[in-house]
Amino acid sequence: MRCAVCTRCGKCGLYPSAPIRESGVAELPALVRREGLGAAVDIGSTTVVARVYDLSTGELLHQASAFNPQRSVAADVMGRISAAMEGRLDELRDLVRSVVRDCIGGFRVREAVAVGNTTMLHLFAGESPASYATAPFKADRLFGETIEIDGVKVRLPRCAHGFFGADAMASVRMSGMCGRDGCELLADIGTNGEIALWRGDRRELTIASVAAGPAFERPGLTGSQIIAAIADGLDSGAIDETGRVTDALSVTQDDVRAVQLAKAAVCAGLDTLLAKAGVSHGDVTRFSLAGGFGSGLDPAKAVRIGLFDASLLPVVAVCGNLAVEGAAAALFDPAFGDETDRIANEARHVELGGDADFSDAFIDAIGF
Repeated sequence: MRCAVCTRCGKCGLYPSAPIRESGVAELPALVRREGLGAAVDIGSTTVVARVYDLSTGELLHQASAFNPQRSVAADVMGRISAAMEGRLDELRDLVRSVVRDCIGGFRVREAVAVGNTTMLHLFAGESPASYATAPFKADRLFGETIEIDGVKVRLPRCAHGFFGADAMASVRMSGMCGRDGCELLADIGTNGEIALWRGDRRELTIASVAAGPAFERPGLTGSQIIAAIADGLDSGAIDETGRVTDALSVTQDDVRAVQLAKAAVCAGLDTLLAKAGVSHGDVTRFSLAGGFGSGLDPAKAVRIGLFDASLLPVVAVCGNLAVEGAAAALFDPAFGDETDRIANEARHVELGGDADFSDAFIDAIGF
């Protein structure tokens, strides 16, 4: 018989297993050749990733990642905004610039493209993110500009909205979704979960965001490992349907509760965005899971915990960190970056905070 939550594993013999598509991601554009070295940087609230390229050949010379040391000031984005407003802006700026330099290593780069959410870009630029601290929480700066740091020209691509950053836009662009004719979803899941819906028939991009918190970005365990542990705990009975841990696991009760809130927010965001666009789950031709979070994810286990509806499993594409790929693409060809900025500017944002449909969907998605 069919399981209560069908993960399309194929083991029961009644339903075929779901294929996992990993192809279809856009390739880096042709290199606009020039002298010197360049860096592509993804500044996450938890992890910073950098790649160094030879701009005369396109050769990848170096890549590295490290935890964002701003965590020593505050674990989450709102805490860092508060700290910046309390006089620690310079400290937060210096911390993130230092880790970016460390990730670039001893290479002397002459230009760079750095993506991140709006708060991370403000702090990297040394600008106050105070506009996010009080209602209406509207960004006073969405970037799409070039600044100079330590003698290096650093391009900060445009954010689509105060809560849909340049990192998520880089993921959208590199997924290739905006160049296809189907109906596609993308979720870039981190501390802030960004969701995008592309309607190829209308050439329209709709975006939204949800607060996932640090549940999927914890030192010591990757997001995919946390999801796998909880999914296995549900299957074994070590976790019940309410999320209560009844037996010893590699995750704590606090971990499970944090994941419940995060996965409910993501699932409710996806379902609400589709509903508001008049699109059914069955209309979706591809669902891209982006971010370092998705690199080792088993989509079936994500469905088991309720991160997204089982009907999307046949069209899942696990894409990994598309944000740094998008930064590299803009580094290779500035025109690619200009086009990404244009798409960001034209995207239609749907506000889910305070939306009654989202709230109802969130409550429905809390349990396992």
